[in-house]
This record gives sequence, structure tokens and C-alpha cells, in this order.
Amino acid sequence: MTELDSGRPEGAATWRRSRRIHVVAALVSLLAAGSVVWLFDTFGIVRPSDAVERQLVASVDLRIGDPTAVGQQGEARARADIAAGLLQWQTFAKQPRDADAEAERAQRLKARYGLAWVYKTTEPTPLALAFVSGYNRVMQAEFERRHGKAALDELLRDPRARLPQKDTAS
Repeated sequence: MTELDSGRPEGAATWRRSRRIHVVAALVSLLAAGSVVWLFDTFGIVRPSDAVERQLVASVDLRIGDPTAVGQQGEARARADIAAGLLQWQTFAKQPRDADAEAERAQRLKARYGLAWVYKTTEPTPLALAFVSGYNRVMQAEFERRHGKAALDELLRDPRARLPQKDTAS
């Protein structure tokens, strides 16, 4: 097209077309920049200087290695078992090899008093001993309350009812 055909100079149409391209390019650039800023803000890459820093807050239970606290956990477990209707005695003794006499005695205790033996298969560590001691302390009081002192004395004569002692020589 020439100037004479359209009545406009040839350079004006080119200028308008390039102006449109520039405006569209500027808008797309602003949109892209806004998207990047939004992503940085979403993922916490850029924070304003006056914003409060988010902190990782963690709690550590310092009672994990404490025998007193583990004993209290054993007591709580025993109370829950009593509430559920279980009467058990935990022991680190190995299950008896003489199945006849010991099984008969265990069945007699189960039939007469509703008491079941729970054999711990792990090595008795100080924490495990504390747990079992706390558990059995509550069960012992409940057993005595239900069945009397004579029944408790009969139970405590059983070598399985005693906790292993820690080595004092080392």
C-alpha cells in the first residue's frame, strides 16, 4: 500500500502494529513477574523484612529415659487393664519348661483368681524393670483388694512374681 491508496502514511500502520506488540509484551511481562513474585511468596523464598520469621517449634519428651516416668506409664497401663477387666502379672521369668506343674499352677491361679501371667521376652533393662514394677505394683494392690492378703502371699511366693535384680557388682 502506498500513501495515495489509503490516505495514510505507510509508517503509521507499522507504528500501530509495533505499538500493539509492545503493549502485549509489557502486559505479559508484568503477568510473568507477578506470577514469579506470587510463587516466591507462596514457597517462602522472599519475605518482607518486617515479617515475623516462622519458627520450627518442637517438643521433646525428656521423660523417655526416666525410670520414674516409665514406672508411672506402667501404672497407667495397669489401671487401664483393670478398667478393661484384665488381671495380669508381668514377669521376665522364662516360660516354664516343666509344663505340667507350672501350667497347672497357672491355670489354677487363672481359674481361682482370674490372674494371667504375661511373660516378657525382652532382656530386663532398667526401663523395662521400672515399667513392669509399676505395672505389678498397681496389679498387686488390685489383687489384694479383690482376693485378700492370703491370696497375695500365695502369689508372691511364686518365683515368677519377683523381678530380677540388677547386678550390683558392676
